[in-house]
Amino acid sequence: MKQSFLIALLFTSISVSAQVQQSTIKVQPATSSKQLTMPWRNIIAVGRANNLLRADILEHLAYAQKVMGYRYCRFHAIFDDEMKVVQRNPETGKLVFQWHEVDQVYDALLKLGIKPFVELNPMPKAMASGTQTMFNYGMNVTPPKSNQEWGYLIETFTRHLVERYGIDEVRTWYFEVWNEPNLSGFWGGTQADYWELYKASALAVKKVDAQIRIGGPASSKGNWVKEIITYTTQNNLPLDFVSTHLYPQDEQVQYPDRVGSPYRIGDFFSATVREVEDVVRKSEKPNLEIHWTEWNTQTAATAKQITWGDNIYVDNLYAASFIARNCLELDNAAKSLAYWVVSDIFDEGGIPHSPFSSTYGLISIHGLPKASFNAFKILRKLTGDIMTVTPKEALPLGAGCFVVKEQSVTKVLLWNQNFPEIKDQKSWSGSVQIPSGLDSALNIIQTTIGIGHGSPWETWQVMGRPQNLSPTQYDLLKAHAEPAYLFSKLSTKKQTATINFTLKPGEVQYFELTPPTETSIKRNVDPEELKRWELLQGEKSKSK
Repeated sequence: MKQSFLIALLFTSISVSAQVQQSTIKVQPATSSKQLTMPWRNIIAVGRANNLLRADILEHLAYAQKVMGYRYCRFHAIFDDEMKVVQRNPETGKLVFQWHEVDQVYDALLKLGIKPFVELNPMPKAMASGTQTMFNYGMNVTPPKSNQEWGYLIETFTRHLVERYGIDEVRTWYFEVWNEPNLSGFWGGTQADYWELYKASALAVKKVDAQIRIGGPASSKGNWVKEIITYTTQNNLPLDFVSTHLYPQDEQVQYPDRVGSPYRIGDFFSATVREVEDVVRKSEKPNLEIHWTEWNTQTAATAKQITWGDNIYVDNLYAASFIARNCLELDNAAKSLAYWVVSDIFDEGGIPHSPFSSTYGLISIHGLPKASFNAFKILRKLTGDIMTVTPKEALPLGAGCFVVKEQSVTKVLLWNQNFPEIKDQKSWSGSVQIPSGLDSALNIIQTTIGIGHGSPWETWQVMGRPQNLSPTQYDLLKAHAEPAYLFSKLSTKKQTATINFTLKPGEVQYFELTPPTETSIKRNVDPEELKRWELLQGEKSKSK
């Protein structure tokens, strides 16, 4: 089967409309040296601590780290019973701790140049007040029998980290109390119970060192942010940052079928992030760092289509344009935007076995980058001063353009976000006019993330979703996991370069413009000496 025929089948399968919307975009030179902060690089996530004892996920994390350069990594369950942290002496009843598996996890992260964003949970069985658990691996989510004992665990744990890694290093880490305590599935207690847990945790960490950072509430859907600020202020407790979570389909949770939603289609995610920022800035502690420690591209067209364990929008092309748009729109809205998660080696519902499983990872179990990974890979290229983008007319819903310039290199990113709520979306075409400062032609490289080039999920669908990949099937998916690259010469007119573009729904395109340069020097060798070598190597063999 020819690749062009395969791609035609892929586009037919998702009913892309042939309609096209046109735009003309003008770019003006940067007026300042303002650059992107890229908060999405600040944290990447792994499912749970025990996963980081596996070689395959460490390989995936190392690959992502090489491309993205992450600063922190967050994950659940550092105190999970599989980590063997806490036991109770059967004779004395006292708690006994061991840190071997914990040390292996943090050593592995630091070896990769990534610092831990420590999530303090779950409840060790020896300390738990109940038996309620969450996920396939049985994470205990009940409050402790004794907050005093919990504080003792946190203090001892923190002291161990300082002793092993040094106080200067641990002061650069973050310590986050629990995970989504505002949801009954993740916290068996009340809000008041969580405040007591937070208090015990914060006081224990600060008892070791006042400069170690502690925060929370790691809540779902942006909740409890104002409440934790008020609680810690009124009770004179430390709070160095706030953290919370958000997913696009949370709109369908809060406004089923979008009935009563105040947001335009596609705006819920960015608007909610901005609303939380506003809450913090108007609070008693307006200068707190804001960390969104979980998000991804899980989406639902209707309330009935909400799914947390089998959501195709983390695997397919949709993820690329969503990530490009929102990471750029929210660049200055938070300290961190932690994508959940780096790899499909993820066992909340059991480790997946099929090549694609609608699991949250940027990378499949076979190490294949998804459209989501490629979007971040392109975003990482956007270093340089931000230029002014001025469309002549309103851009189509979900479409956008972003331009930076670094020295003589101009970088242009375009995206055409698609929406599951809208059928037969239009392609987007137009032109971007960029000041070049030159009358000569420019070199231009175009990179496109689309179906069959940078998004391999759709290819796997057309292949019949094979469970066990043959070597050739794997090679095909690997090839289709790479974006499409084109090189050309771009003429200029009146020192202006004009890029013409067309993006199908969901696609992302990146253009890199560079001035022509002289041919590079082939070798640092004296030309006469090189001639002599050529003659000597071309001699006939000696007969004796």
